[in-house]
Order: sequence, then structure tokens, then C-alpha cells
Amino acid sequence: MQKRSAWIATGTLAFLGLVGALLYWALQTPDGPLPNLANPWHEGVSLETRLESAQTGVGEGRVTMALHMVLEPGWKTYWRMPGDSGLAPKFDWSGSLNVQSIELLWPTPRAFDELGERFYGYKGEVIWPLRVIANDPELPLQLSLKLDLGVCADVCIPTSIQSNLGVPAGESERTAHADLIDAALAQVPKRAQDENIEVTVRLTDVKRHRATLDIALSDPDRSPEMVIASGLVGVYLGASHPQGEEGFNLQLEAEAPETLKGKPLDLLFLYDLGKPGIEGTFFIE
Repeated sequence: MQKRSAWIATGTLAFLGLVGALLYWALQTPDGPLPNLANPWHEGVSLETRLESAQTGVGEGRVTMALHMVLEPGWKTYWRMPGDSGLAPKFDWSGSLNVQSIELLWPTPRAFDELGERFYGYKGEVIWPLRVIANDPELPLQLSLKLDLGVCADVCIPTSIQSNLGVPAGESERTAHADLIDAALAQVPKRAQDENIEVTVRLTDVKRHRATLDIALSDPDRSPEMVIASGLVGVYLGASHPQGEEGFNLQLEAEAPETLKGKPLDLLFLYDLGKPGIEGTFFIE
């Protein structure tokens, strides 16, 4: 496979260039290079993956880690809601040892319109930050991942990956991966309540199994480029389309659309490339 630096999609070059510069200067410490704590790159179909740790030890029991993936040019993988088609990643951590909990943070996805369909996911390079809590901070922990995902170009290929990384007990210092993981954390969507985003969602134009969701933001100056709707089990939610200067609409299909009134709906607002999204849960009126 080609070197990883040649795999990064054009839209992410500026962001990754900045990260690379930060990482370079971080490595230039008076005591020499920062320690490395990652497993070897696992080479799969059109991608490479590995687990990385931002910390050299378990410390007091809270460890920041990440799953790092690099895709070949032209290939993509999917967000937790893939869009009109595709396969959302499934993360299985059941083989981990001395792990109380793992919080996986999804970086802000991008939207891809291809062949009349819209997809949500990632191209180039993607890093999923992980917040891990040890059962016993006096013992080492072992993170074990079985990942099932789809990678697509002209064709889609179901892929399975297994990866393991141990973090020793003891004092915790920053590793050579810490800055890159910090940059990935900055790409995790912000919470709407923290950003004072107010949204109204109304169900309109109900016709048998189809209806429209009208989504309006209270502040048109903070209007995003698009919105991704998810979180309704058994309901198809289509691509969003701008509606005026401060809102969007999208089509849905459900067994009984009228019963969706009062239901919570997850919304992720996407802004310019390289900026984190804003997400929240809102109730349908």
C-alpha cells in the first residue's frame, strides 16, 4: 500500500498539516522524543488501522486512547448513521481486560452526494477518540477491539478488523500520539445546549406513510450547511434541503407518521469543512 501521507483526502490536508506541525514541535522536548504507545498498523482492504494511547500509563484510572484509520484515495467508511445506504461501523470491546467502561467519540462526519444518494462518513484519515476507565488503576489494562465496517469506492466491501493494545500500570505521561488525539477531540461535535442552539422541529404534509420535517433555527446567523437527522427507530429519514435562510426540511417515511409527534429526534448540524458539528436532541411538534 502507498505511504499513509499519500492517502489523505484533499479536503483534510490543511487540517492535518497543522496537526503535523503541532506534533513535530511537541516531539522536540529537551529529553528527546516522546514515547510511542500504539500497536502495529493493521493492513486491510484499502485501509490501515491501529489503536493508540495518549498516555504512557493507567495513572489514576482514566486513559485517553484512539482508533486511528487511514483510507486510500477514493475510499470511504461510514458514520453511525450511514445515510441512504452503507454499513455503519460496529465496535465490539468485549475482549478487553481491566476495563470498566469505554466511551467512543465520533468525529464530525462529512456528507457525500453520489449517484443520487447521500452518505455520511469519512474519507482520508479519521481518528475516533476513546475515553477508557480502568476497573483497577493499580493494574495494566488491555483494550481489545473487533470492528466490523464497510469501506466503499465503486463497490462496497464488508471488512472485519481485530486490534489489541495494552497500557501498563503506573504514572501517566503524554505520548507521541497525544497531540493528534487532542486534535481529533476538537473535531467531536459540540452539544447544542452548550452552544445555545435553539431549534424547532415540526411534522408537516402528512400523506399516508410519508411526511416532511421542517427544522428551523432561532439564529439565522448560525445556520449550518446541512443537518443530519437520526434516532427514530424504523423510520427512514432523507437528506436535508435548505428552506429559506434559517431552516431545512427533509422527507421521512414511517408506518404512522402522526405518531412521531412528541418523539425525540437527534440532529447533527454540519458547518464548514474542518469545523466540528453541533448536535442535540429535539422534540417533534
